[in-house]
Amino acid sequence: MGMRIGGVNVRFTGELDDGFEDAFGGLFARRYLPDVRPGEGDPQVVIERFKGSEFRVFSAAYDYLGRDEYKIESGVPSAYGNEAPVFFILQAAARAAAKSGRMFVTDSVGVVAPGGKAILFVGYPHTGKSTMSVLALSQGLPVLSTENTVVEVRDGKLYIVGGTDVLVYDPRVEGIYDVDVPYDEQTRSGYRIKDLRNDLERKRLLEKGVEIDMMVVLHAAFNCMEASFSRIKGRKVRKTLWYFSTALMKGLDYYEPAPLHVPMNEEISNNLREFLETASENYSNRMYEAFGNHRTVFERVLEMESLP
Repeated sequence: MGMRIGGVNVRFTGELDDGFEDAFGGLFARRYLPDVRPGEGDPQVVIERFKGSEFRVFSAAYDYLGRDEYKIESGVPSAYGNEAPVFFILQAAARAAAKSGRMFVTDSVGVVAPGGKAILFVGYPHTGKSTMSVLALSQGLPVLSTENTVVEVRDGKLYIVGGTDVLVYDPRVEGIYDVDVPYDEQTRSGYRIKDLRNDLERKRLLEKGVEIDMMVVLHAAFNCMEASFSRIKGRKVRKTLWYFSTALMKGLDYYEPAPLHVPMNEEISNNLREFLETASENYSNRMYEAFGNHRTVFERVLEMESLP
């Protein structure tokens, strides 16, 4: 059995008769795992699962016959109960994707601007990424990714080629910014859940990839009135994107009992270097830090995106 996660073929073996594999296609898992689909073709990651009440990885073999192999003990993944397997799979897929030149950019959302190119918003938790997605949806703009974005280099530009398709957002955005976005479910704490899996326009765009025109590091909050921007250039472009493009594979995104320390081979190092150099050379005039009110930031970014 197997599935495809962010373009990576993952095969599960071992004890799977309790719905373990199916859980990775659920809403909670897809909040973090990009583009979960049925898998086909040779696997890049093989995971042998043994049933157990605690999660642990007790064997890892990297680049064995061109693939990564893991042995794990785990219960069935679930929100609030057993979340670690989801973040482990995310880490394993991020490493395998990087070998193929696709970077899993964490803490990011991709929005298609009216001009047809993408804006990549990145930022630490609670800095406004989901609110940007809601504002985009309220204007009929496609949202390509909601939490983790898959990016690759093409001809000196960065392209969004995949991403997570479950949006979780604070319902306060509806009242504060007077927007109404239909949602599918709610979390225990009342956050809205919007499932974008069946958005045909999003699927069509991601099949060919969408060129990134601008990148914005967010520092937005509800109680701000205006917005200001600071341009990011040169080394700081590389430094900023280094964190967001390596955090998942390097285990900076915590899960219990502790993330793996995975090695970066020559393929990954070369692909990362190309990704960061491309960003630095071609986006030094198109990358900003943004501070202030969500809506004002969003509107100003759309205005900036339309400029040559």
